[in-house]
Amino acid sequence: MKGYFAGLDIGGTNGRLKICDSHGTVLGEFTAPGCSLNTDGAEKSRLRYRELVLPALHGLNLEPGCCLGICVAASGIDSPSDEHACKSSFEEMGFPHEKLLVLNDCEVFLHMTKEPALVVISGTGSVCFGRDKNGTIHRTGGWNHIISDEGSGFDMGLKVLKAVGDDLSGRIKCPILTPLIAEKTGLDTLEKIDDFINANLMEKSEIAGLSLLAYEAAAQGDHEAIRIHRECGEALWGLIRDTASKMEEKNPADRLDLWLWGSVLVKNHLIRKMVEEKAGEGLPGAVVGIPAMSALDTALKAAMSLQ
Repeated sequence: MKGYFAGLDIGGTNGRLKICDSHGTVLGEFTAPGCSLNTDGAEKSRLRYRELVLPALHGLNLEPGCCLGICVAASGIDSPSDEHACKSSFEEMGFPHEKLLVLNDCEVFLHMTKEPALVVISGTGSVCFGRDKNGTIHRTGGWNHIISDEGSGFDMGLKVLKAVGDDLSGRIKCPILTPLIAEKTGLDTLEKIDDFINANLMEKSEIAGLSLLAYEAAAQGDHEAIRIHRECGEALWGLIRDTASKMEEKNPADRLDLWLWGSVLVKNHLIRKMVEEKAGEGLPGAVVGIPAMSALDTALKAAMSLQ
């Protein structure tokens, strides 16, 4: 059987897989539902990994044991035990232990350079990683969506539900946001909002999806939607600031790259502008931008380095 490399980017909402041959020629790219190990648990995550990987390999007539290198950049890899659980899932499929690299889906971007760098992700969840000039990794946030994930799509969606609930209770006015939510989701009463939250609190993607409507309402001038954006932008800057502070305390850097990633920071121009402005004020001299390579391509590149 022929050898190949595989890179995976598994977020809380979507999982992606890219496979290339030993010469770097792409053989295929695949998507399936994602998961987050720290909230979905080991068994559900194991099933999601298999549902993404095994049909893809079967379609390309490839075997796990012939893999030359595989990098799994996955949401919810927050501890050595999480890393072990993820690795075990892939070893169970037949991937060689020595050819397997497991990383948090945010940390993978630090493999793009050996220079000091920060990366903040805001998608379904949020987290910030930094690597100082000595190679030490520092992390802030991203522990779970109940006590963390500030500035994420889930955080924004939850703030939307609270604002719409307060509007329906007669406490505030959301002249654009509330009608938009009612039209697009049918959540036009407090009872329906309550049922929706109870049904989806542990399935983050449904609540996170409301962030798209918050963006639409903010773009039309709804003051409460703009407030939600401001709060989320401040929260994301807080993740960056606190991670940079840890790096500076240990090993001050002359130059610093700051990469912004995740659906909220890439697609929501209001949030990204807020974060860029805060970073410009708080980290003068930092080079801020969207990574040139996606998490998926970065994972594939890291997999190819395992050969």
